[in-house]
Amino acid sequence: MKRAAGQETELSPGLRIGLGLARWLARRPYRWQMRVAWALAPLLARLAGKRRAIAAANIALCFPELDAAAQRVLVERNLRSTAVSLFETTLAWFAPREVTSGIARVDGLQHLQAALAQGRGVVCLFSHFTMIELGGRLLSEAIGRPMHQMVRPNNDPVLEAVIDAARRGFCERTFEKKDLATLLRSLKAGHPVGYAPDQDFNVHMAFVPFFGQPAATLTMSSRIARLSGAPVLQVWVRRESSGFGYVLDFDPPLADFPSGDVVADTARIMARLEQKVRETPEQYLWAHRRFKTRPEGLASAYPEALLKERHRR
Repeated sequence: MKRAAGQETELSPGLRIGLGLARWLARRPYRWQMRVAWALAPLLARLAGKRRAIAAANIALCFPELDAAAQRVLVERNLRSTAVSLFETTLAWFAPREVTSGIARVDGLQHLQAALAQGRGVVCLFSHFTMIELGGRLLSEAIGRPMHQMVRPNNDPVLEAVIDAARRGFCERTFEKKDLATLLRSLKAGHPVGYAPDQDFNVHMAFVPFFGQPAATLTMSSRIARLSGAPVLQVWVRRESSGFGYVLDFDPPLADFPSGDVVADTARIMARLEQKVRETPEQYLWAHRRFKTRPEGLASAYPEALLKERHRR
């Protein structure tokens, strides 16, 4: 693997040790892993740094009906959920099949199976709940075949190679966020293709309502559906209230989609997402800058210090 001059070509010793520990942990029984995760979650939440401030800003914007004390409780619960998701991510990447067998209850699978039977592939819209990585693996295991997935690469190419190899355990193919041609080929070949539209790439986006806020959101779902003719359905993964086990839930394919109005289509997707987030708000990924791009003339959602982060590819 070639690298530019001065660029690292190997994982640092710390990362090698961390990944080795993650692989070891992922082979332990599921409930054992989750007990460790929940035991460490309070400590990890206290180490959240800027992510705590980002989560607090998002929750204040989106839940103005909660008083300050209730918002602080939700922030803490969310950061603990996010901490547990670190363990769920390594579970998705490294656990053998016997560890993940039986950890999810699946509802609505018939909708995906019927859509796949049409032979045009299926666009599976995920959302940024904290256990999104595990959701892709649970989907592949539920249908008994690997999915294809659009991903956002890590800035570190060496670490990205490790992550991509791990994802290939349940994704037959991964492709970058701007690679529409590969996505369309995967659909044409009849594959389920996953991607998450609730993000801001500063391209192919529109401002649509999300918890009463204008949220810059990918509009690609309509374009993909129009170009491919593939059905589009939303997929939900949530943690059970006990903190152990998951529910993987498939909505029916979106009717009359695309409508010809990409903004209306995108707003429809986000309205459904808002409904689902309100069911388990602590499990959504509030610790990322969902409202970093604002319409002209609208004040920033975050203090300047929270906007100074390295741009991801």
